[in-house]
Amino acid sequence: MDRFKQDTLHFILENAIMAPSADNQHRIRFKLDEDIINIRYTEAELPPQGGYRRVLALLSLGAVSENITIAASRFGIGTKTVLLPDPTQPNLIMQIRLQADQTEIDPLWRQIPLRHTNRRVYFRGPKMTDAERNELDAAAHTSAACQLVWLDKPAQRRQALRLMRQAETARFYNRILHTELFSAIRFDAGWRSACSEGLPPGALGVEPPLRAFFAMLRHWPVMRLANLFGAHYMMGWRACDLPCRLAPHLGLLAVKNLDNLAVFEAGRAFQRLWLGVTSQNMVLQPMPASAIFAMVGAQAEGIPADLQHNLAEGWKASLGGAIPLMLFRIGRAQPLAIVAGRRSVEDYLDEG
Repeated sequence: MDRFKQDTLHFILENAIMAPSADNQHRIRFKLDEDIINIRYTEAELPPQGGYRRVLALLSLGAVSENITIAASRFGIGTKTVLLPDPTQPNLIMQIRLQADQTEIDPLWRQIPLRHTNRRVYFRGPKMTDAERNELDAAAHTSAACQLVWLDKPAQRRQALRLMRQAETARFYNRILHTELFSAIRFDAGWRSACSEGLPPGALGVEPPLRAFFAMLRHWPVMRLANLFGAHYMMGWRACDLPCRLAPHLGLLAVKNLDNLAVFEAGRAFQRLWLGVTSQNMVLQPMPASAIFAMVGAQAEGIPADLQHNLAEGWKASLGGAIPLMLFRIGRAQPLAIVAGRRSVEDYLDEG
């Protein structure tokens, strides 16, 4: 790596860890070797094939790779990425070769530090222009494996919201999903502070009058009692139905199959789309539950069989042979005062 300045490499890796992840926790380490960035998973290997946890991991890895490519382009450095390059090392998930003077500057590099999830209930208009929509379509179609579907017609949105409500309601009714949901929230950080890993409560967009109630629901006995009075339905409606009904745009990224490369490329495409949204002074909230819970392998990860079946059949009726990966809403909103932070780059470096 002698031919690349240390501050250049630091900038590239700093932008890499600004990529999104499901729980704001990157389980990766970087090791620099000549002109190659080796990226290892901190677990022995990726989650099992066919499950939604593997899909979420690959989507995040795709976003990391795309951020590296975009950030490197600022210095004219091209990249060549190989996913899972060595079958004998299952935790070596990516190798990215840096190539000097091999690419043009991608203007999206400026948007990487500005991209954040915005969970405010109300996203206002105006709606996108045709030119803005075309830009996002082009961003998502950088991979032939991806399909971008806009769910803005009333019938399409009603069908999508029905499936989304089922998935979000289950996150408050099913104990496994409830634990998974609340374990990512760092209540110890308080409502007015950020944190470097996990989700700070202040970034969740919960209205002040509801914060104490929401915090109590992290305790399963309280949640179970509240569900006797329909709290899971109320929370499912608040989590997705209301904000999506109010949003100017609802979109869906789908793929043709769930092999590793297709999902990885979808992660890259979604990151480009998100950065494109940011460049248009709009905000985005990913809402993947109804898509990822529909995967057949999700049953082995705690998703009830009837929920998985209903979601899968519902999306099949809407999309035919395409497989949904990521739903999201887009609009305009004031930025949140608290956003999720990141650990320092040095914490992700493997010097061994």
